[in-house]
Amino acid sequence: MTAARRLAVVLTWLVALPVLGVGVARALPTDEFLPLPQVVGLVPWAALATVPVLLLAAITGRRFLVVLLIVALGTFAFWVSPFWWPSTSVAADLDPEDPGTLRVLTVNALYGRVDADSVVAVVRNEHVEVLAVQELTPELRDRLAEAGLDELLPYNVTDRLDEPAAGTGLWASTELREVDQVPGTAFAMPSALVDAGGTDVRVTVVHPVPPLPGNTGQWHSELAAVGDSAHAEETPQILLGDFNATYDHASFRAVLGDRFQDATRAWGTGPTVTWPVGRQLPPLPLFALDHVVVERSMQVSDVVTVTVPGTDHRAVLATVGVS
Repeated sequence: MTAARRLAVVLTWLVALPVLGVGVARALPTDEFLPLPQVVGLVPWAALATVPVLLLAAITGRRFLVVLLIVALGTFAFWVSPFWWPSTSVAADLDPEDPGTLRVLTVNALYGRVDADSVVAVVRNEHVEVLAVQELTPELRDRLAEAGLDELLPYNVTDRLDEPAAGTGLWASTELREVDQVPGTAFAMPSALVDAGGTDVRVTVVHPVPPLPGNTGQWHSELAAVGDSAHAEETPQILLGDFNATYDHASFRAVLGDRFQDATRAWGTGPTVTWPVGRQLPPLPLFALDHVVVERSMQVSDVVTVTVPGTDHRAVLATVGVS
């Protein structure tokens, strides 16, 4: 083997091992420990990278590696492809004006820096009936009110606004009743009952701590608390917010269980990457951290992301057929 060919083989393995490592991390039953949360979030990108790496392995004659990469490619396709196939919960003709539907929007405000006028414009133009805001501050709450949010959505619950990352707000066009909180979380996660055409729906704003070094255990336990609270109540529910997790995270899928579904995945037009935006690097968002989660019995339509100035997250907008 020539030196050049030997170098090509080494480089092939060097680029293949991270791709295979992402697949192994996704297959594990837990993502509680470093660096699993960070690695698992790269699954869609690893799936794309598998194709050129497979070609490189074939060119360099690494048969064993070719077999491994073919298996990896098939596995990645199995995980990612459902995002491109609408589920039976999709209702393309779902009418947002129907009393049994809710038009919902979730926005991470980046420590209150989001442009309030733009948020209110989306609420007004898209006929939003339920708005969830994470990283809400007192100043942002006032700016939203000045921009006319309270006229559009007159009922609200806010909490922990003195802590920029922990503050959360929930606005609705109908009365918010039986207000509650997900217990044991660093950031506020309020919930309340809203009326959807005579059907009570509990709406919960979700925002666990990010899975940074030193926080992964807490991140995992907070998502578990979200799931426990949701599954313990029989009332129909919608959970929305910055989950700091993608569908590929086992902790997120545990929240869903066999009762709930990710509206983006159900809608079937591809993953909606939401973070980070508004930066030079990376030039495109990499992770789908923001979600609308609904009952499997509910229908979804028009699940899209919305770019709002002033924040590093794309907002997620969806129409949910409750009844």
